[in-house]
Amino acid sequence: MPTDAHPPVNTTTTIPSNPTLTPPSPTSPHAAPEPPPPSTPLQAKLRIIFLRALYKLAHSTDRTLLRLSNLLSTPAGTDSLLCTLAYTLELLRALGSQILERRLTNLAATIAEKADPLLLPGETLIASFPASTGTRILGHFVGGSKSLAAVISEFRIFVRLWGLVGIYTWARATYNSPLPAGAGRKEKVLRVVAWSQILSCAAFQILENGAYLASKGVLTSQNWSGEVGKRRETRWWVWSSRFWALHVALEGVRLWTLHRYRRSAGETVEERDGEKEGKLLVEESRKEDGMWRRDVVSNSAYFPMTLHWSTETGFLSDAGVGALGAVAGAALLLDNWRNAA
Repeated sequence: MPTDAHPPVNTTTTIPSNPTLTPPSPTSPHAAPEPPPPSTPLQAKLRIIFLRALYKLAHSTDRTLLRLSNLLSTPAGTDSLLCTLAYTLELLRALGSQILERRLTNLAATIAEKADPLLLPGETLIASFPASTGTRILGHFVGGSKSLAAVISEFRIFVRLWGLVGIYTWARATYNSPLPAGAGRKEKVLRVVAWSQILSCAAFQILENGAYLASKGVLTSQNWSGEVGKRRETRWWVWSSRFWALHVALEGVRLWTLHRYRRSAGETVEERDGEKEGKLLVEESRKEDGMWRRDVVSNSAYFPMTLHWSTETGFLSDAGVGALGAVAGAALLLDNWRNAA
């Protein structure tokens, strides 16, 4: 009689060495993940502060970029920005060069002092030492600043090549607005100053254009070639700066005239301060005062620079030129930046 077949029975079991540990229970692959631990009040507060700061930064960056776009959309805004940047780089380059020269001088003096007892009479020491990291970085910064400032300066001269067109429109507008029959002394002085500035700016622009084109090899006639051409180019640069200095001096006369004849008008405006029209006049007077102060600062900084370039040797240091130019450009840049808002 056949017997039933039974599967083999495993008679052994695995018992953990520590009977207090229980094996983990199997989990279903579809089980939901455990929720993250709740954040503490401090973490939530810090998260809110970070998000607010990030939002303010993004909003501020957006406004700044839009304002910068408005600034660069006008020739005056672009020129004031490039002027300030170029002269600031020139100032930093000059200061960096002085620091670098002082470091190298001190290093050379130290080496000479230590080597002097070891050298025989008539012997010369030639040594090469690797520059420190700080010196290398400073040297790269000085070289880069000089190159970038030169590029900006040349660009500003290039875009002035068609400056005679703007001078023509200035002269045309002045000619088409003759003085009335009963014009006072102030208007007559300002009109003489305006025509004098137009002539000086025209002479400056013609001379600068000629010198710049000659320096780039565009003018290649006999008068602009060789040593004769170099001397001619130098004279044109110098005389263009002299006419620029004349324009700045005339601008000083214009500003002095406005300041002298503004006192009585200012008293009249203050008397009508309670009226609506008087308030508008006060606001307009404040804007004119701001423009007057801007022009005074800018031209006061430009005048020594024009005198410096009016001589072949000059009398200002590179740091002095950079500082004065940065002040002159910043005065115009701040005003254009406010108007770009």
